[in-house]
Amino acid sequence: MNQIHVVERAYQLARTPECQNTGDVVKALSAEGYSGAEISHFQGSSIRADLNRICKMPAQAATTE
Repeated sequence: MNQIHVVERAYQLARTPECQNTGDVVKALSAEGYSGAEISHFQGSSIRADLNRICKMPAQAATTE
């Protein structure tokens, strides 16, 4: 079982250079063992847009959000 809530972990991953979009975040979460039910949080347009916005930020700006 993962220690960090899936939404919190998604925002952490969005701030990494490896994740360029929400699809990359979802793939990373799946690779870390989060279930499909947990990952289903990211089907909503608002959270996807927010994660995509963070993914596209320069690294320095993303860490201060």
